[in-house]
Amino acid sequence: MANIQERRNKDGKLISYSVRVHRGRGPDGKQLKPYTATFEVSPTWTEKSARKKAEAFAATFEKECREGTISDSRLKFAEYCDYVIGLKEQRGVKHSTIVRYKELTGRIYPAIGHIKLNDLRADRLNDFYTALGQDGQNKRTGGKLSAKTILEHHRLISTVLEQAVKEGLVPFNAASRATLPKAERKEVNYFQPEQVVAIREALESEPLKWKTLVHLLLITGARRGEVLGLKWGKIDFEAGKIHICNSVLYSPDIGIYESTPKTPTSNRFVALPAETMLLLKQYRAWQTQERFRLGGYYENQDFVFAQDTGKPMHPDSVTDWLKKFSKRHDLPHINPHAFRHTMASMLYFNGVDSVSISKRLGHAQVSTTSNIYAHIVEEADQKSADILADVFLKKA
Repeated sequence: MANIQERRNKDGKLISYSVRVHRGRGPDGKQLKPYTATFEVSPTWTEKSARKKAEAFAATFEKECREGTISDSRLKFAEYCDYVIGLKEQRGVKHSTIVRYKELTGRIYPAIGHIKLNDLRADRLNDFYTALGQDGQNKRTGGKLSAKTILEHHRLISTVLEQAVKEGLVPFNAASRATLPKAERKEVNYFQPEQVVAIREALESEPLKWKTLVHLLLITGARRGEVLGLKWGKIDFEAGKIHICNSVLYSPDIGIYESTPKTPTSNRFVALPAETMLLLKQYRAWQTQERFRLGGYYENQDFVFAQDTGKPMHPDSVTDWLKKFSKRHDLPHINPHAFRHTMASMLYFNGVDSVSISKRLGHAQVSTTSNIYAHIVEEADQKSADILADVFLKKA
């Protein structure tokens, strides 16, 4: 029931009523600020009449609050954003996403955190996005933020305001009316066939563990965390395929941890050639010998690629090893994701369709694959045109 309190002036005359409606507690257990309203008293009313009218107003106000058709005009963006992030975490949003949300608030809160939800307008957001595109915003380089990073800030703000619309706190999502920077299309980094040959030749002199790991990155097109999350129980040697359903990630607050793949469609089966399955068998035999040699020191958690203790590897260890590997063999800079792009590119150049490639990569939508590899598709189409010209148009 709404709480009603009288307000009187210094002469003791009744001038208004303060109405408060309890909102309950947030995901963190803390009491949320109540909805509040003020009911002004006309000088011509008797106190009895004023009380009666105030109680009727309070009942209507409470009903609107419960139905989500009234807003709390005092609620500020930072306070509500914390609530939404907490709600997302409670609903099972991935830890890495929650961590990223909290990182983004580091720039969002100083700019708009103090603004009341009802006062936030598109022009204020436009000013903020423009400021993010100025030099000095990138703490690592001292330069400006990329359009991609600016859009990440926008998406969080939009997510928060969309929740506010659902809860009846604001009439519309101001972020939907903002003018956004144009996202730059970055050409993907992939290896040419001769570079792949050079990498494979260089791997022959490297430890079997790393040779197998890099081989899987190239053949599966899996993300590095997905390869590190692979377990022996998810390899079907008879069918020649692996089940990608686990990922190893790192976060400064909790360290190395296991999670599900990036999206629901990232949980997938990937077929592998006979050569890859043979390499995995050789590596499994080597790993079994190592486990026997290490004895009780090795804690078997079934990971295909693990630390010497048997525990999952740090994802950055793959990136660091590849960096040193490329320098040792005088190869171009190698990052794990380049193998993913290389696999997809080679499939496009060999006539495989976007649907099949998207499924192998584990993208949520085929359009995601098509957008990322748009220039590869164009190159592959040109190659097809040249082949057709050779076959049909050139004279013998």
